[in-house]
Amino acid sequence: MKRGNVSSRKAKSRPDALIIRARINSGEPEPIRMPRSTKEPELGQIFRGVPTRFSTNLFQKTLRVESISVEKGINVFHCTTD
Repeated sequence: MKRGNVSSRKAKSRPDALIIRARINSGEPEPIRMPRSTKEPELGQIFRGVPTRFSTNLFQKTLRVESISVEKGINVFHCTTD
């Protein structure tokens, strides 16, 4: 049996994950889902992300932003794994 009203359960839902383009270890840029973040990472920041080709969060990687460039009008984050 669920307790509480419907509106309070809906308020606890998480916002959609942020998706950025990242080039990991000098590879090709790929979309990365950031499940716990609402804003783009900054230079030198460490964050956790999951490549969108995986549908589960089991393949999370810890990434550090080394540089940021603009390719085809989109920010691309150059990252290394820690």
